[in-house]
Amino acid sequence: MKKLLSIALIASLGFSANLTIMPYGSYIDYTKNSVKDEAFDGGVYASCFKWPFKVELDGEYLKINYRNSTFIPNYYEKDLTFVGHYFIGNHYQIKLGIRNMFIDQKYNSDDYDKVLIGGVSYYKYLKYNVGIDYYYSTYDGFHVSQITPKAGVYFGNYYSYMGSFYLNGDVNFINVSDKKAAGTKNNGYVNGDISLTNYQGPWATTIKGSIGVNTYKVANGGFVVYNLGEEYHYSYGLDVSYRLNKRSSFKIGYDRSKFKNTTTNKKAFSNVYVASFIYSF
Repeated sequence: MKKLLSIALIASLGFSANLTIMPYGSYIDYTKNSVKDEAFDGGVYASCFKWPFKVELDGEYLKINYRNSTFIPNYYEKDLTFVGHYFIGNHYQIKLGIRNMFIDQKYNSDDYDKVLIGGVSYYKYLKYNVGIDYYYSTYDGFHVSQITPKAGVYFGNYYSYMGSFYLNGDVNFINVSDKKAAGTKNNGYVNGDISLTNYQGPWATTIKGSIGVNTYKVANGGFVVYNLGEEYHYSYGLDVSYRLNKRSSFKIGYDRSKFKNTTTNKKAFSNVYVASFIYSF
């Protein structure tokens, strides 16, 4: 399942405080070709920074309503994500974390899944960054390994008419240990993500896209997991954030994805509408 949570936006808004809190919520609408009808997702993200450590925590609740709940019972999931960062000097960062997924769905014997998170990166502040992440996800009867090299670059002038920009991209190499147990057609998948953010005054606007068939993908540094087995073909979206003052901002976003149902093998679309509020102390 996917929630649209742009954690990187927090650092980019220029908050100087050490503690950040972000409640968020989203509504997901599925087209008629999907066995899903709608979904509700919400939670609270928090981060605390004290050099050379940073800790991120996220608690999330998800409910999916199916069109015929007699045959496919509604799906409930509670997630708890922890990621710890360690900064080495002014240019290197390493991270370790875990995402715990507690599932409640009638007739579903797999009530707990997890994702182990690791990564290393090199950066020059407000210039560029390069790195690589690794994710190891365990499910009932199989596991998924994902390697994600990534890079980003800043350009432009924040005080100019056009503002400044941040271009970010990554490539996801996904391997499923047992395609029969996972309900997929292949063991290996390759997927790419790209986003461009413009910063101008109090506004931050992001356009983004993803292309390449993928399944059981981990995104946004481990804070987004597609753990229901659908094969996603592409997605695109837009996020707009407005900084209310030095400590707070508000964001809304939209994302549309094309995927294939695991039960009917039919292609369908999801439309995700998200809102969040960021406050720093």
